[in-house]
Amino acid sequence: MKKIALISIIMVAIVFSACFAYAGEAAVYTVEPGDTLYEIGQRFGLHHSAVMKTNKLDSTVIVPGMKLNIPLEAGIFHTVMAGETLYGISQKYGVRVTEIKNQNNLSGDLIVPGMRLALTAGNDAAEPRVQQVLSGNVSFGSDDILLLAKMIYAESRGEPLNGQIAVGAVILNRLKSKQFPSSIREIIFQRTKDVYQFTPVSNGQINLEPDRSAFYAAERALKGEDPTGGALFFYNPEISSDTWIKTLPVTKVIGNHVFAR
Repeated sequence: MKKIALISIIMVAIVFSACFAYAGEAAVYTVEPGDTLYEIGQRFGLHHSAVMKTNKLDSTVIVPGMKLNIPLEAGIFHTVMAGETLYGISQKYGVRVTEIKNQNNLSGDLIVPGMRLALTAGNDAAEPRVQQVLSGNVSFGSDDILLLAKMIYAESRGEPLNGQIAVGAVILNRLKSKQFPSSIREIIFQRTKDVYQFTPVSNGQINLEPDRSAFYAAERALKGEDPTGGALFFYNPEISSDTWIKTLPVTKVIGNHVFAR
């Protein structure tokens, strides 16, 4: 029995080391077919930009067989829960928002459920509450991120990543426009003459659980990426029966969707 147990442990170790091996305070991960930087980051509780920075990558393109150094910093870690914000986490641990962003290579306030944040606790680092909102900046909570990811998943699952980002960009373009409501939730659930603006809201698909690709697309859209060229509308010409929307100036065609102003 002891011999069998020992063999089992050795086999587990071999399988484990086939994916990554530790070297000091870093792990070396070998990219497998189908991997994305976003998923690898999630696997190690890191933001994908931290992996990019460590490996000096200029883009998110990775190929099978590539070896990536994964930073494994000692310290306190917090796994983001639904509804949490960077400010709330900073208050909980007594760490400045800027410290959290710097440690995790975050360029904005965007965090998503399941993300693991490295923290350095210290009461002397607590940020004053009066600095929660900075003039001229727009911050999005995890509720906004989740809802946008749901919208992207419901409208564009199966579309190329660029097309998923584009759907998110339309929502954010509406947020900037005076023609539409002033929050992501109000835009997605907007009704005109008792008819919802978006089909997934009326048929309930907005309640589907989004996948990682939808979260990633939401993140990139929230950071300002817009493949549509400023579109405020989108539709599938094979499905849409709305004749008015087809008269709008087209800005881009991505996958099965036409984007228009």
